[in-house]
Amino acid sequence: MPTGTGAVNLRNLPATKFNINPGLFNQLTSKTVFDPISFGLPTFGNYIENQLLQVGIVASIRLIVSGSLTTTGAPPNITTTAKYPWDILARVTVSGNGQNDFISCSGWDLTIRKRAANRAFVDTISTFPVSGASPFNVAATIPFTLVYDIPIAMDDTTLIGALYAQSEATNLTYRIQTATSADLFNIVAGTIAMTGTIFLEETIYEVPYDPQHPDTLVIPDLTVLHGLVGNDQAVGAQAKIDTNLYRIQGQLERLIFRQQNAQADTTFYPTSSYNYAQLLYGSNQTPYTFNPLTQLRARNNSDYRVALPDGHFVIDFVSENPARDQVLLEGVTNLRLQTSYSVLPAATASLHFVQETLFA
Repeated sequence: MPTGTGAVNLRNLPATKFNINPGLFNQLTSKTVFDPISFGLPTFGNYIENQLLQVGIVASIRLIVSGSLTTTGAPPNITTTAKYPWDILARVTVSGNGQNDFISCSGWDLTIRKRAANRAFVDTISTFPVSGASPFNVAATIPFTLVYDIPIAMDDTTLIGALYAQSEATNLTYRIQTATSADLFNIVAGTIAMTGTIFLEETIYEVPYDPQHPDTLVIPDLTVLHGLVGNDQAVGAQAKIDTNLYRIQGQLERLIFRQQNAQADTTFYPTSSYNYAQLLYGSNQTPYTFNPLTQLRARNNSDYRVALPDGHFVIDFVSENPARDQVLLEGVTNLRLQTSYSVLPAATASLHFVQETLFA
């Protein structure tokens, strides 16, 4: 399978004279973590949209959602679906530099990506009520806190894929949409309401001038953008399905996938319900085969220190040697993920897949 670091063009770069010199940039720049702005968490099924600061080089955005769930009923009878709690943020998008929605994914996608990119990460901040306890079986108001990281740059050390925001012509926007209550909860009796606040914090790096050339900016490698885009593929009651991946001018870094039988499911499709998963290209080239799928789950466990929640899988091309293993998307034809099932999916089943890419 063709891999490598080829297909890139100059985009996301200053309009003035610049020098791509990561070493010098690291010596001269300064890191700024802005005081977070805060705004109300949209109610179920609504969204908020706003602009990011037109300052420096944007490396990452952190969202802290602090809110509460309030139920009524005598007593309420509510259970949570597989999308709860992380898909309280059903869709997070970031657009800019002429590239629409290069970050466009769900809260679950951000959570799994953070675990994949930070092997030692243990979340001891996020807390939320669980199904079978208050407030879902006793009328109450219970607080929750969820922390999400939006990875603007592919890597926080090199800043590859970061955004050059320091331009009047640059328009960076974000959109945060909450899930509907039906996406998150199965309500048999009672009602549920959600209120809260989102705190948004940007990590930005100053763009310095070259001491030897005062008219020249010094920047890290910004010749590519980082994408994290999620899509859904209908599965239906089929024993095997091919999910076509999107070909772009860039490199595939990670492929994340999970499946849900029906909207009301309390868990994602478990590992035991699959036969295997394969990555294929061309007519029938199969560079990656995980049969049984427990092999991929075990590989993820080795890569990320702890196993991912059952039903979530990552084919990771950057966990060992990115220059060797990442997939050059324009170098392969008919790239697809094939999944086979030991337990036939429901007619309403859908496979959710996320492509993490570096693209020109």
